[in-house]
Amino acid sequence: MSNDAKIAALKSAAEQKKQQASDNLEKAIRKLTQENKPITFANVAREAGLSVSYLYKYPEIKERIDSLRKQQLKAGKPPQPQKASDDSKAVIIYQLRERIKKLEAEVTGLRRVNEGLAGRVYHLQGADDLAERLKAENTQLKIENAELKQQLEEARLSHLDSSIALPNNSKVTSLDKRRAGRSDISDNLKQQLDLIGIKLNATLTKTIKSASEETVLNAIEAFKEAMASSNIEKPGAWLKKAIEEGWIPNEEIGQQSELDVFKEWYTLAYKKKLVLASQNTKDGIIVYTQSEQWIPFPEMLVKYPLSTL
Repeated sequence: MSNDAKIAALKSAAEQKKQQASDNLEKAIRKLTQENKPITFANVAREAGLSVSYLYKYPEIKERIDSLRKQQLKAGKPPQPQKASDDSKAVIIYQLRERIKKLEAEVTGLRRVNEGLAGRVYHLQGADDLAERLKAENTQLKIENAELKQQLEEARLSHLDSSIALPNNSKVTSLDKRRAGRSDISDNLKQQLDLIGIKLNATLTKTIKSASEETVLNAIEAFKEAMASSNIEKPGAWLKKAIEEGWIPNEEIGQQSELDVFKEWYTLAYKKKLVLASQNTKDGIIVYTQSEQWIPFPEMLVKYPLSTL
């Protein structure tokens, strides 16, 4: 083969190779465009099966790829997902741990607030108990005040009676009769009766005369203790029964009244967290336990005796 023929064959092969490369280049650009992938020299070369240096070899190819790349950048290429680096993962973990610490602190704070509110509720229950006791004492004071007013009125009438002469030796008034009834009772008993605000009448006077002074004094002391822990609606009738049955103070619980025993027992039981609050009701004292139940004090006293606390 002559040199001219060889040259022609080489030119033909080069043209075919260039045409094949051009076809592959077009297919690569179309594929990258359809898949919305970045048009870069490296991506185009890889898709077309060519080298990057080949693309730079031909100015028209270089200019076209560079123009397409700029157009794509100008239009804004879609954000590509990136894998989190080790540093970014560490930052995320640190932020999550700090968030957990903050939430734990908030939970602890809310728990303390809740405990404080629970304590206020228990104190309010104690305040209700105190209010009931003060109400009972106020009622008793009202009764005593009414009795004192009555005694004052009797004294005033007595003064009027003594200042008016009785015509024709008339009989003494009923007030004089009441005085005569009291004259058979010792001054000590009269003073004790005045202190507790109980007025003598015919029935009570007869009961007192029929008993010894010691029996009457014991009944008066029992009345005082009962009056300190509850409201007595009929003081005279109560004292009459106490004298007739020979009641003595602290008969039911030894040398302490129920209120004194309760105060001592409640202090110890509260320290051991057996009870949380107490309340004085018409049926007696009740206590609030850890199991959120109201239980009568006598029942708790049997279950947890004072000697075991």
